[in-house]
Amino acid sequence: MTAEHAEPNWEEIGKDKEAKKRAVLSHVASRCTADSDVEDLRTMGTCLADGGALDASILTGGLFNYTYKISCRDASGAERCKLFAKLTFPYGVLFPDKPCPLSRTENEWKMMTFFHELRPGMVAVPYFCDDVGTDMKLLATQWSPVDEQMGNQFIDGSVDGRLAATIADGIFKLHSSQDLDTEFNSEMKPFFESLNPILESIITGLHDQEDGDRVGALAKEAGREKTTEMFDAFAETYNASDCLIHGDLHAFNVMVGAKPSPEKLERFEPSGRVVLCDFEMAHAGTAGWDVGSLRSFPVACALAHSINGHDRAATECLDWLDAFWSSYEGAMRDAGKSEEDVAGVYRQSLRATACYLLAYYGINVHMEFLPIDEGNTEDLGKVKEGIGAVGFKCLRWSVDDSLSYRDLAANYKGAIEEEMDRLRSAKKVRRSRRSSVLRASGRRVSDANLFVAGLDRMSIGGSDRSILLKMESLLMEDDLSAEVGPQ
Repeated sequence: MTAEHAEPNWEEIGKDKEAKKRAVLSHVASRCTADSDVEDLRTMGTCLADGGALDASILTGGLFNYTYKISCRDASGAERCKLFAKLTFPYGVLFPDKPCPLSRTENEWKMMTFFHELRPGMVAVPYFCDDVGTDMKLLATQWSPVDEQMGNQFIDGSVDGRLAATIADGIFKLHSSQDLDTEFNSEMKPFFESLNPILESIITGLHDQEDGDRVGALAKEAGREKTTEMFDAFAETYNASDCLIHGDLHAFNVMVGAKPSPEKLERFEPSGRVVLCDFEMAHAGTAGWDVGSLRSFPVACALAHSINGHDRAATECLDWLDAFWSSYEGAMRDAGKSEEDVAGVYRQSLRATACYLLAYYGINVHMEFLPIDEGNTEDLGKVKEGIGAVGFKCLRWSVDDSLSYRDLAANYKGAIEEEMDRLRSAKKVRRSRRSSVLRASGRRVSDANLFVAGLDRMSIGGSDRSILLKMESLLMEDDLSAEVGPQ
């Protein structure tokens, strides 16, 4: 499917970006008072009263939201305090026909508050969620005590094993909460369902490949009827409301301590602390969705490390996943869950993993972050084919009720090993390991940008694809440092 998009008015978009930034600063400043019950806001208020100023730098966003680092600097320019802010709007800047309800932001604040009480220290402390103007919401939180995306560790192939049990414990507590409102954040379900045509197009398109790869061959072997059944089973996932879930728990929504020395590929920050972020997709769903979402990017990195000849890096990614699942499974069994319960979550998790891996394969989501040299399209193509093959198999097994939990786990591990062996044999030269380019650039991965980029690849013609690149470039230009001084 294709559609033509008019060239946006970049000057107006740039002006809108700065207006939104100033609105955020003005609102935060109004919250910085001596009688605030939030210490950071009191500190900022004192600093402003003494001649200091607030400034904002954009971290991510611009399509459905902006996220900012809000800093308060004293009269000498020294940073005294900082916090995180997210400004959301109910539409996509380039795609106003894709509504995304503002209630998601209020619900994100509620979920962060709930999770902070449930698992203190594992989420940034939420400060406030306010209306800004008539059609925007502003969420402000503590600046996370650890602020590097965990995806960087999998890209490096050097993964902190201490975090596996911590994350498993945290999300199991969330999934086990008795405070279940099956309608929580249900306004977002139409938005989730709007993603279904993307996966459906990827799966059905496998049958139409003229020069098909191994993923296409797997689809043709299964047949159209079976692949339709597989997609329908995936689409049904959105109707489940078994427990509260994070809803978007991939490796870039997990924050960890920065590496002590990226240049030397040293190991890990001493505290082993972890913080989960971006709860706006939280809802009542299936526990396996969180488990499988977190699995996806590490699997992709393991395959990329394999073609580079870095077996230890690949093993670290997979060992971390084993430790994570082992801890989660152990928590289930300690809570009295049955073998059938464990099998159900594992089956759901394969479905979620399949969704992500097929999106990686079909529309290149997250693929630019893999540890593969820029421009090495040959190796990237081989890795993507492996990712797609694993994703298709996971989806196929997830709808096969004859498979037990042990069968599912063995099939998954076997598929990963098969693809790693294939990629090891395909490598022509062992490539030097490199640290994450995301870390080196200070760039963060934005879910909204990834979604629209994926939608763009499925829906607009090649002549228009430069629009998103230009949009990202413009939105992330931040030369004008908006400031707000004493009120």
